[in-house]
Amino acid sequence: MKASISTPTTTTTTTTNRSVNPAFRYLGIPQSWLLKRPRLPSHKTSAFLLISTSTLTLYLYDRYQCRKLKEIYVEETEHLSKELLPNSSTWLPRRVTVYGARVPEDVDVDRGAQWFKKYVKPILIAAAIDYRIENGTSPGALGRKIASDIHDERIIKAAQEKDGFKQPSIVPGMPGYQSWHFQQNRIAGANLILGRVSLKEYLWGLKKGYRQPLLLDGLEDEERLARSLNDEGLFDEPESNLDFDESLPEGLRSVSEQLRSDNDLTIDHELTLSNPESDHHTPSPASWFGSLTTFSTPNPPTNQIPLSPANQPLKTLSPTSIPEQPPLLLVPFDHPIGMIWWPLKLYRFFNRREEVKKGAEVAKSLILNQTEAIQPPTNLSGINQYCGWISNEKEEEEVDFSVKLTGSIHLDFLAPEADNHLKKSYKKAFKTINEERNLFREQLKERLIEARRFEHQPDVEGSKSTDEVVTEVQLRQEALRKEKKWRDAIEGWKIVRAGSGVCWDDEMAQSLRVFVSAGSVDRQDVSEAGV
Repeated sequence: MKASISTPTTTTTTTTNRSVNPAFRYLGIPQSWLLKRPRLPSHKTSAFLLISTSTLTLYLYDRYQCRKLKEIYVEETEHLSKELLPNSSTWLPRRVTVYGARVPEDVDVDRGAQWFKKYVKPILIAAAIDYRIENGTSPGALGRKIASDIHDERIIKAAQEKDGFKQPSIVPGMPGYQSWHFQQNRIAGANLILGRVSLKEYLWGLKKGYRQPLLLDGLEDEERLARSLNDEGLFDEPESNLDFDESLPEGLRSVSEQLRSDNDLTIDHELTLSNPESDHHTPSPASWFGSLTTFSTPNPPTNQIPLSPANQPLKTLSPTSIPEQPPLLLVPFDHPIGMIWWPLKLYRFFNRREEVKKGAEVAKSLILNQTEAIQPPTNLSGINQYCGWISNEKEEEEVDFSVKLTGSIHLDFLAPEADNHLKKSYKKAFKTINEERNLFREQLKERLIEARRFEHQPDVEGSKSTDEVVTEVQLRQEALRKEKKWRDAIEGWKIVRAGSGVCWDDEMAQSLRVFVSAGSVDRQDVSEAGV
């Protein structure tokens, strides 16, 4: 029995030992390592390895090609910087302005600027071209910035012409020479428009900046908004708290009501004396003093009440013609928003070579400096009629979100693809903002009553502490801040929403030129430019 059991064991051990090279055993290598046979992975593991390896290979290959293409384009334009750089220390490079508006509901406020720095900037630096970036942090912010700069320029120019001011000569080395030089040579530069949203805001800001009449009243926009809110009666108490029976004897009225009645009679009498013409509507004195730091509505002296427009007309600066502008370079930048566009974004992620080529074409077009006149629209239904200074944002009308083309290859830039790439929820932004505004105004009435009651009777038993109650000044500041945010959001929505179109003025046909794409330039022009 024992012999029959021991015999197979000896045979197996002998066979196993014979299959292993004794040299490996003497080196201390475990026998299990030497006897292990390689085998194919399972189906799931094979699929995982195949997908992971393929994805990583596509990514690495694409980024490698991007680096190679970028090096090739930089080498093609690097010699231009060496030829342009003179020996003079006062030489300044050519400067271009990059306009990048924020795509609505995008998490990155400067996505367009990031695209420019990644794909266009290296080639421009190699060609000795300077740049300046104007970035919009919210929809409509870029257009308002452009319009505000033009307004300041118009006011300064009008004041200089009135006073007979002459610009003194500025020589190299003096303070401000660099900015003065770029301003004098801005036509030789260019305006890079990153995408269709930036094109809409640029044309809107250009039209509003030059065509809007300017009110020279010396007030800031925040102060005008504060007075406008006072004229609307936003901070007035409800009528139920103000009205009382006029037929009651004076002794039965409360002291506050009697004083308020006498105060109103005095104000009406003073207004009648200062403005004999009753046809003109004069705002209440509270509207003139509501925007002050105290935000109170006292009875002002007669000499502090401003004169009516009939006695002291406000000066306005009439619209001016649109002067010649730097040529526009339309950059085909587009960033779709939403889950429906994830396949397209995934394809672009593994094919960044196309983005490098786009950036190179943009830089080449700028270097070649071949321009043509902008093509006017032939279909006015695709033009945005919202000018920005005649505001009717409270009237919600039926909005057509369908994209209508203008018939101009320049004004229809990236249309309708760029409009369709906006997030669908942005179409409801106007309705959402109005609902939020109405809810805030309803709550504001109650909060104002509570703040004023606490201000007159702070020691009432059971009332809140001073730290818990918001004062009337804080409520007015909050309302002013939110109202400005809502109006800016509605203005931006009207400019960049899907189907809004682009703004246009007939004078733009003479003042705007557009760069010709480098792909459509003749080879002879390319060779002459040295690219």
